[in-house]
Amino acid sequence: MKDEPRSTNLFMKLDSVFIWKEPFGLVLIIAPWNYPLNLTLVLLVGALAAGSCVVLKPSEISQGTEKVLAEVLPQYLDQSCFAVVLGGPQ
Repeated sequence: MKDEPRSTNLFMKLDSVFIWKEPFGLVLIIAPWNYPLNLTLVLLVGALAAGSCVVLKPSEISQGTEKVLAEVLPQYLDQSCFAVVLGGPQ
């Protein structure tokens, strides 16, 4: 996500030219029921590192992991950049 400097032409010698990378925006992660913690956190870390906000939906089948993620993640991460949504299809 670091800025990439670019070369300038004669008219822009006094200016600085660079490529400024911006995050894509919002990422929805729907976690699977098999390996729910690993497959959730790997995607969560990647999305947050890229600067995107995340809506995380753990699988309702793995209820223990669903509760742990909803309780532990707000203690360690900024709540303005992610949300955990609980529940099933209903």
